[in-house]
Amino acid sequence: MTDMKDILTENKVEYKNTNSPAEILIECTSGTHKDHNPSLQYNLEKNIFKCWSCGFHGGQKKFLASIGIYQEVFFESKQTYRIEKLKRRLKGITETDITRLPPDKRPVLGSFKNINKGTLEDFDAFFTLEYGLDDYVCIPVYQFGHLRFIEGRNRFKTEKKPKYLRRPVNSRVRDILFPLDKLDQKQHLIFVEGIFDMLNLWQYGINNVVCIFGTQNFGKDKLELLEKIGTISVVLFFDGDEPGRISAKKISDMLERINIQTNIINLPDGVDPGMLSENSINSYLRIKNDRN
Repeated sequence: MTDMKDILTENKVEYKNTNSPAEILIECTSGTHKDHNPSLQYNLEKNIFKCWSCGFHGGQKKFLASIGIYQEVFFESKQTYRIEKLKRRLKGITETDITRLPPDKRPVLGSFKNINKGTLEDFDAFFTLEYGLDDYVCIPVYQFGHLRFIEGRNRFKTEKKPKYLRRPVNSRVRDILFPLDKLDQKQHLIFVEGIFDMLNLWQYGINNVVCIFGTQNFGKDKLELLEKIGTISVVLFFDGDEPGRISAKKISDMLERINIQTNIINLPDGVDPGMLSENSINSYLRIKNDRN
């Protein structure tokens, strides 16, 4: 017996693993569009697939036919994937104690990375000697009243430790728009990539901004969340570089497909929202409003 990964390898069809042992990503095989960033999701446990770009979907036989295989293929038991999923679930349970604020939590008493003291206090920023976060300014990330994880930003310019550190390490961000709980209205949102981009806008009174935790973490879970909270328009305010511009166009297309109006703000090369002054932020947002 075999599985879909073996079939793909034998037929030289590239795929990408995901955080789930039962799911892989493949460039769409429908033949209707170019798909440089794989958008076809194949579930190895259920043997079903869907392209989140064009909607091409179906079961094992339909997918195999799309890559030129028409004979019947017998796949191995689903039990392998179920066992792996159970292991990951149990691992998550054992890590739940980490998703609590440390008892030695000490407040940040000054500004950090141009974020003023008041804003850091609003978001309960703290220092701690626990969880390996002793060199980090920490922001607790809540959603729907639950602490999801702690996001740490290194205080020092050093390559010995990563710039960002998250606890628990494998925390899921694909369904997080932060700080959703603090927003008075959720119909019109501004998306930024990083948490300090969000804090910079927030301190200047832009209180409909949310951090998506990187453009690669935007997909169906966040789309479903936006539909649930009733969002009708989004401004994409990403970093001024090629990946940021490509991601903005891709995410804009995803949002427009579920009838969420989008506007893209293109920043100059090397500029990100976290380094902009209040006047610059307001100027870019005015440009966006002038286009509407």
